[in-house]
Amino acid sequence: MLKSYKNFCWLPIILRSIYASILLLLTLILMIGYLSKNTNKYHLTQPSNISFAIDLATNYLIRSCDSNGHFLYRVWPDSNKKPKLRYNILRHSGTIYALAQAYHRRPNQGIKTTLVKASFYLQSCCLKPLPDHNDMLGVWSLPSINQKQSPPQIKLGGAGLGLAALISVERIIPGTISLTKLRKLGRFLLFMQKPNGSFHSKYIEEKGGRIDRWVSLYYPGEAALGLLMLYKLDPSPLWLQAAAKALAYLIKHRPVETGDQWLLIASAKLLSLKNYPQNIISKDTVIKYSKLFCEHVMQEQVRYAYNREYIGGFNRDGRTTPTATRLEGLAAALEIIGDSDPSFRRTVYTSIEQALYFLLRAQITEGKNSGGMPRAICQLPGQQKFNRRSGEIRIDYVQHTLSAMIQCEHF
Repeated sequence: MLKSYKNFCWLPIILRSIYASILLLLTLILMIGYLSKNTNKYHLTQPSNISFAIDLATNYLIRSCDSNGHFLYRVWPDSNKKPKLRYNILRHSGTIYALAQAYHRRPNQGIKTTLVKASFYLQSCCLKPLPDHNDMLGVWSLPSINQKQSPPQIKLGGAGLGLAALISVERIIPGTISLTKLRKLGRFLLFMQKPNGSFHSKYIEEKGGRIDRWVSLYYPGEAALGLLMLYKLDPSPLWLQAAAKALAYLIKHRPVETGDQWLLIASAKLLSLKNYPQNIISKDTVIKYSKLFCEHVMQEQVRYAYNREYIGGFNRDGRTTPTATRLEGLAAALEIIGDSDPSFRRTVYTSIEQALYFLLRAQITEGKNSGGMPRAICQLPGQQKFNRRSGEIRIDYVQHTLSAMIQCEHF
């Protein structure tokens, strides 16, 4: 009787063990299911998967370009809402610039055809002289293109990025634009520059010409990039000095916490020159600024979140483009810093890998919009206004992701 009682006492323990084992088994099954679901598309950031994502984004932009060279500017995959007819010529130029990077990475006829169409569209619709300044050309933002009530104007960034885009295409397909026109665009940028190296932001004829009542974060870096690319094509000291003065002004006067990837991209091109203008800004100053930029950006990275989808991004609402642009900046900063600090480079590599994984998860990989990049990786609970646009695809979302992945692929 006592023996039977002892066996009965052990029964709850045995049952609890079986119950715990079943729970553990179910947990493992669920974890395996979750991991297979979430890593079936990409396993971390293997080079083959980054390469696949680059190809998807490239093909999306190729498909989005019509016979006139005009990109499908905005798509609403999850809505019957019809996109507005508005078009941003600056983002058109940025898309050309990214596609040229994709061509240099892996040449193919589809990219080349798209570049020719898109560059001719840019020239035919928007590359026009200034009134009473036939020696200068600007990339005009026109009401007929942007569908806005604002007067015709030339944005500094539009001219700088337009110059970079047109030079990118000319390098691939010589004869798409004359050097005379490129020089006229360069002279416009010099016309917009102030003696201290900063720039006027816009040219609006109806408001008296050059104005800077509104200041853009990105325009000066885009202008410097265009001037440096022009210098490589046409080695006049005018272009080099103007670009160096612009970058020196930004580095010395702008707070480092501003996330301007164009400043870093242009600075990397400047430091790669054999005849670096040390008298305008020292290399050490540029390197120091680049490290501070990396440190600030890495502090913004999301490492813990209630929703794992946000991890690796650089903002709490899950928008994709802020992560892509910061990745562009980090990659350019590593070019500037070089191999002098291996420990720091490893830290930046880790941040880059996490951010790439975030973008890989966000990219659309199936259906007619494959290769597209939505505005946000997922919706926010209770944020109806934000969620209405969370699935929107716009060419600049794809463009920045494409550029970032190409820059980071070799890392």
